[in-house]
Amino acid sequence: MKHNLLLLLLILFLLAGCRSSKPVATVFYILEYPDDKEIGEDTIPPLPLTIEITDVEVHPAFASHKMVMREDSHQIKYFVNNQWAVRPAEGFARFMEEYFEHNKVFQEVQTRYWNVLPDYQIVTSINHLEVIRDRRDFYARLNVDFKLIGGEEGKVVVEHTADKSRLAEKRNLNLFTDAISSMFFEELHYFAQKAQFELSQIYQQEIQAAE
Repeated sequence: MKHNLLLLLLILFLLAGCRSSKPVATVFYILEYPDDKEIGEDTIPPLPLTIEITDVEVHPAFASHKMVMREDSHQIKYFVNNQWAVRPAEGFARFMEEYFEHNKVFQEVQTRYWNVLPDYQIVTSINHLEVIRDRRDFYARLNVDFKLIGGEEGKVVVEHTADKSRLAEKRNLNLFTDAISSMFFEELHYFAQKAQFELSQIYQQEIQAAE
């Protein structure tokens, strides 16, 4: 009888503990344009061109709200209580809008034109967006491809591809997010400057041909 009473009290204690335990809150992370990376005035004035930022293409494995960790060459897992506040495709598209708002590379840059045919389009692909675990070290990895497409035949005028990894000081997803934002900024800036230079050459040639 005493044994049954002790067993009953133990069960009640465990049930009470389960009821009192609070669920783990989900933490959300956002990709933001880094305010500390303002670009100084450029020697080349904004080109009189309209540029459309097309929908960012993200590899399906990394496209959802779930953040990804790679633990082996072909093995990934998703964080349960850590997610992107918005899907990466939307986050990167907004990031690019802010970049061109802060840095006047072209006369006008938008995500969508309804009544005007843009001169060029920027096509962006995110092939990898993940935390890489290598024993005790953790890296932020970003693989991105930018293409500037224009002309009647839709040819690729400028392209830039980068596969970058950055060591995190500790396992902290806020640091991971910051590293991704920084790397994306660096590669987008490189691409934008390259595109500005190439298009300025084309623009000057068109002016000379028209004279």
